[in-house]
Amino acid sequence: MDQVEQEDSHELKREVGAWGSFSMGYADVGADIYVVLGVIAFFAGVASPLAFAIAATTYVCTGLCYAELATAYPVAGGGQYYSMKAFGKLHGFIAGWGLMLAYTVDIALFSLATVGYLGVITRGLSGRNLLVVAPYYELTAVALILLLVILNIIGIRYSSRFNVAIVLLDLVTVSVFLLFGLPSIVASGAISTWFNSAVHSVQSGNFGQPGYQSFAYAVALAAASFIGIESISQAAEETKRPSKVIPKATKAAIASVVVVAVSLSLLSVSIVPPATVVGESQAPAVPLANALPVIGPAFAVWIAMMGTLVCYISTNTGVVGVSRVTFSMGRLGLMPKGFARVSSRFRTPYVTIVLFSCIASILLLASIVLPGTDLLSLIISIYNFGALVAYMYVNAAAMVLRVKDPERKGWKMPLNFTIRRQGNEYQISIIPIIGLVSAAIVWIILVGLSSVGRFVGAFWFVVGIAGYLIYRKVVEGRKADA
Repeated sequence: MDQVEQEDSHELKREVGAWGSFSMGYADVGADIYVVLGVIAFFAGVASPLAFAIAATTYVCTGLCYAELATAYPVAGGGQYYSMKAFGKLHGFIAGWGLMLAYTVDIALFSLATVGYLGVITRGLSGRNLLVVAPYYELTAVALILLLVILNIIGIRYSSRFNVAIVLLDLVTVSVFLLFGLPSIVASGAISTWFNSAVHSVQSGNFGQPGYQSFAYAVALAAASFIGIESISQAAEETKRPSKVIPKATKAAIASVVVVAVSLSLLSVSIVPPATVVGESQAPAVPLANALPVIGPAFAVWIAMMGTLVCYISTNTGVVGVSRVTFSMGRLGLMPKGFARVSSRFRTPYVTIVLFSCIASILLLASIVLPGTDLLSLIISIYNFGALVAYMYVNAAAMVLRVKDPERKGWKMPLNFTIRRQGNEYQISIIPIIGLVSAAIVWIILVGLSSVGRFVGAFWFVVGIAGYLIYRKVVEGRKADA
């Protein structure tokens, strides 16, 4: 086989084990809490834990759908592939296009978050905020992305090992956080004070900003804390024993993330005033760590380091995710075949790794001239816009494929009921029904309350669908001429 044929091979190498699979899901989702605490506290105030808990509904249901579908169809592409299989190529493209938006924004968002936490460390060492002001803020983030490009071209095994090591450290760190933080707020009476304040806020509608609209928007933004569970399915084609590994890894990631998100959000509004977290939006976990009894100041330094590392591996997961989605779309003919090119030496989709990392870098460089006040909430809303579209498709596909492909193998979700169609009986779970409805509600809230996010998201999909229709017409024309 010559060089060109090897590069066009559409096979990926299975190198991801159980811990690697879990760490991909936890890394991308677990890092979100390091970023959104301040934004959610701004909009929901003392009711932030409730916003996180409500948003978790979509995450849990969608994560279980991904676990079932990834074991039945262990190929790269995730939600894009399942949507195409259930509804056809156009719908597969739309779901994939939504994930592409989410993953590309993920790379930009979490590279900035990495620099934000790194800036806390450099400020402590030098006494200056140089790293977190333009243009050094954005340029440092771009440099970090370029390092990940090299790492991912060499092979997912190395980036997976990197993820595993940092995730293990983070799990220990979060355990220490909760071990010192939760007993502290119970013993001091802060938990009772928080509960009474939260009840009053819900009854009166007076949250971080006046009115229930503010809380609804906080729920929509809190969904960002749970975006990323699809990363496990994106690497299904590179996962060893996917039928066994993926369900276990997904359920472990779901349980871990929900506990961490709700618990840390509780600390964010009880151990310190919500305004304190809002004021440290670039590194919101640091003031929480600093307020812990006994270990506070020293642990704050450690949290700054962990925030840097965890946000960086979330950036890495974004690179893995977007490259695998577009690789799958190229392989399936939803995008030009060049997107499916695989390195002959490393067997990684180098074209998509380089291309979308460059797009994320361009977004960062463009943000140098933008005001930073509302940039984080804007980026989060765009991030959620694309991901929630894909999540709706995944939940719907989980139902439809139970009917279209009832004999497939793999793990299946619980809570099933029987339906009859054309004389046949099928088992449908209520989990994707709840997931579809909750994702649709959160998406509608987001579209209704974020005008800029609504415009950017709509523009992305209009351009993508138009491009897809033109591409398909060209392809069909070539086939007709041949």
